[in-house]
Amino acid sequence: MLSKKLWHSFSFAFGGLWFCIKNERNFRVHTFAALTVYLISPYYGFKAEHMVLLTLVVSLVIICEMINTAIEAAVDLATEKMCYLAKKAKDVSAGAVLISAFCAVLCGLFLFLKPAVILGIIKDITASPLKIFGVLAYITLGYFYVRGFGGK
Repeated sequence: MLSKKLWHSFSFAFGGLWFCIKNERNFRVHTFAALTVYLISPYYGFKAEHMVLLTLVVSLVIICEMINTAIEAAVDLATEKMCYLAKKAKDVSAGAVLISAFCAVLCGLFLFLKPAVILGIIKDITASPLKIFGVLAYITLGYFYVRGFGGK
């Protein structure tokens, strides 16, 4: 059984994750992209090494986004006025997210840019009205998820 302290640690961690889901649009973009990548990966028949790489790259982007959010909140807490160092901290942390996302896109191109497989996915989906509906529903739900819970 988890100790009370350990349980609180997990509770705080999930609270931070929920904060990002609820309040950070870019975080929702990254998590939706990650889910999409994992949903299409079975078509590629990836070996364990590819899935490990995929998981590391996806995790890197999401972790960078969360660290960026934490840095922005800490900077906002420290100063309310426009300050060169505050801007520098926010810009550098945003740059880290940008580099990790760019790296993820490059890895994705190497892993997923296989025309024969892409055509196979399209043929598989378009052969079934149920799958077409599923893809459209997924895209619609993804749009509302990324857009946010308050319609902001």
